[in-house]
Amino acid sequence: MIILVFKLKEKCHEARDKEFFYGAKINKAIKDVYLGLGYLEPGESGRKARPGRGHEELLYLINGQVQIDYKDEQIILNEGEVFFIPDGSKVNLKNMKEDRCYFIIAGGHTKHHSH
Repeated sequence: MIILVFKLKEKCHEARDKEFFYGAKINKAIKDVYLGLGYLEPGESGRKARPGRGHEELLYLINGQVQIDYKDEQIILNEGEVFFIPDGSKVNLKNMKEDRCYFIIAGGHTKHHSH
């Protein structure tokens, strides 16, 4: 059975690590992409984001402001902006605001493979 509607925000709030990803592990009809929803509590820092091997990701900030530590840079991502996380990279996230902020991570394979 193909899952056409999925309650991502509900699953995100139930998740211990405040993130939940929807993709091929849940819906076998999905081949090369995934979508995740996560949130950071006010002032939360040290959250790591990194694509798995052979993956690249886009992090879209729904609301708030996040500091992204990437290599030797500190980048400020504002509401409505997107940050590209290349294959093999990792970033640390910090919520710069006094409200919970939500982000979406969309990713896919850099070369076709299956899980």
